[in-house]
Amino acid sequence: MRFIGQEITVTLPSGLALEKKPPVPESFRWQGKLHLVSEMLAMWHRYGKPELRTQGGRPPYYLRSGRSQGSWGQGRVYYRVRTETGRLFDLYYDRAPKGQRRSGSWCLWRELSRDEESVGLEDGL
Repeated sequence: MRFIGQEITVTLPSGLALEKKPPVPESFRWQGKLHLVSEMLAMWHRYGKPELRTQGGRPPYYLRSGRSQGSWGQGRVYYRVRTETGRLFDLYYDRAPKGQRRSGSWCLWRELSRDEESVGLEDGL
């Protein structure tokens, strides 16, 4: 497994693209190269603000409700994909608005080896 953690640009299927739960990208551009997605192997989500997931203690009720349903601008939608060249990647859509944009951003989280295809899926990681 190789951590990447870089923002990427993606091409989404034409039609309706929901910002809360966007469809799996058709392709993404990383390090100047276009990677075509041939298959989505898994999808999962994590709601709530990342800092709330990592701090101890219990957040107030108004923050807990967003963790189960998702609130505007909070959470991530993860995708495990295989590219046309057979490479495995985990990428996610971070729903938090960036600067003047109301939409979130896409990030290439990590690359996995073929042996790691099911790593973390049982825990939603």
